[in-house]
Amino acid sequence: MKSMSVLSTALVDAWRSGQPLNAEAATHLAPPDEAAAYRVQREVADALGWYASGRPRAWKMGATSRDTTPTASPIPDPALIDSPAHLPATSAHTLIGVEIELAVRLARPLPSGASAEDARAAVAEVLAAIEVCDVRAHDWRALPPLFRLADQQTNRWLILGSGVSGPWRDELAALEVRLEINGVETLRRHGGHPLGDPLFLLPWLAGHAAHEYPDGLRAGDVVTTGTWTGLYEAKPGDRVRASFAGLGSVEVEIGRT
Repeated sequence: MKSMSVLSTALVDAWRSGQPLNAEAATHLAPPDEAAAYRVQREVADALGWYASGRPRAWKMGATSRDTTPTASPIPDPALIDSPAHLPATSAHTLIGVEIELAVRLARPLPSGASAEDARAAVAEVLAAIEVCDVRAHDWRALPPLFRLADQQTNRWLILGSGVSGPWRDELAALEVRLEINGVETLRRHGGHPLGDPLFLLPWLAGHAAHEYPDGLRAGDVVTTGTWTGLYEAKPGDRVRASFAGLGSVEVEIGRT
């Protein structure tokens, strides 16, 4: 068996122990390029046995704009849970970052080379979702982006709420989203996805997933499409609820220490 990289070994140790890397070590070990970062993702997942079937059944994807290079990470099987969710306080290393998103579940395989029309037609469900982010190193804001990409693109949990049947409809990109923290509404607006179209990157992801895992995207797979509300740094004891008008809602409670 091919030996893991030093960074992969350090991240596996962090996952198992709950102890994050210090910022200096994380910066020093950051991969030199995206290809190396994706190799680390795969090595960590394999070492920790995250995929019962040998392949991921959920993915996250993102980009800061339509002109920047997209990034992605598979989501571990144990990190995919249904709403309402209660997370143990001990699950976080350095961050409890809450992002409100729409996730889609696929009705059929989406192969490399799929078009935007193929991607829309492949959607079986559109679901309200909360991604909870964490970083397995201190001083996460100052860490190199390639470290954060290698660190599963900061994913920790994906909570899936209620939704509607597909296929995708473009008007879903303009839904009203509401965010409540501990029963108090903190945000309400229409739309909010940074790329305008939440499925803009899905054809790219189809190619990326097929490159990383031969089966690529299959029927039943879940893809989360990027935050509508930015990142809220939650605290132990917080109750977070989000709803998309006419679509569905999702809830998570962060356990206290």
